[in-house]
Amino acid sequence: MEIWQSLILGMVQGVTEFFPVSSSGHLFLAEVWLGLVPDINFTILLHVASLLAVILVYRQEVWNLIKSGFDIKALQAQKLAPDGVLAWQLVLATVFTVGVALLIEPYFETLLSLKWVAGTLIITGLLILIAEKFRRSKEINFSWGLAITLGLVQGLAVVPGISRSGLTIAFLILIGLNRQLAVKLSFLLSIPTILGALVFMLKDEWGSLSFTAATLIGFVASFLTAWLAIYTMKSLVEKRWIWFAPYCLLLGGGILLWTLKF
Repeated sequence: MEIWQSLILGMVQGVTEFFPVSSSGHLFLAEVWLGLVPDINFTILLHVASLLAVILVYRQEVWNLIKSGFDIKALQAQKLAPDGVLAWQLVLATVFTVGVALLIEPYFETLLSLKWVAGTLIITGLLILIAEKFRRSKEINFSWGLAITLGLVQGLAVVPGISRSGLTIAFLILIGLNRQLAVKLSFLLSIPTILGALVFMLKDEWGSLSFTAATLIGFVASFLTAWLAIYTMKSLVEKRWIWFAPYCLLLGGGILLWTLKF
């Protein structure tokens, strides 16, 4: 892999991991465009970059979740602080995400095609439109039942072309959660989710990991663009995140037409 190719892939991963447009779909499209074979070592490195970026942005929230969630005295007394409750709700959501992901994972390679990615990008765009059109006017609070449902919903994002952030944010907004809280929960939930994905990828690759100067440049590019994308998404979600819907619809439709033609 050339340095310029690594730079492009790193930027694509960083931006699309936290924008509601599907990082797996865009990374696949970029690799097809560049004529590259997917590199598991590079994919692992890009996931680490995304993980570090979201932890950096939400470092205070992450520390509060860990501190409150593992407060031994509060756990023994069954009187966790709100952050402690949220920490375990996110853990519960992740468990259900893993369950769904393991069911879908055997079919991942079959689903990784231009036509499928085109179709799921269109679905992602429609989900954003549906969330905006039919969202509940009365805001609700995040609950244990909602954590389970969110985990199940997030698990569907294993399908190539389905945006994890788009799916979770759209779902939370649709059912009536505050927009900023929806983004915050989606991004915080990405931390254990990405960690889980890394563990899954590393179980067969740990002994063969190797990195080059090109892949390290891609890592830096991914980290910086992911960091910027998180801050951008936090500001866009109030009024302008719906712009991602026509983007997904047009991109998906264009790819679908191209595959049918050629």
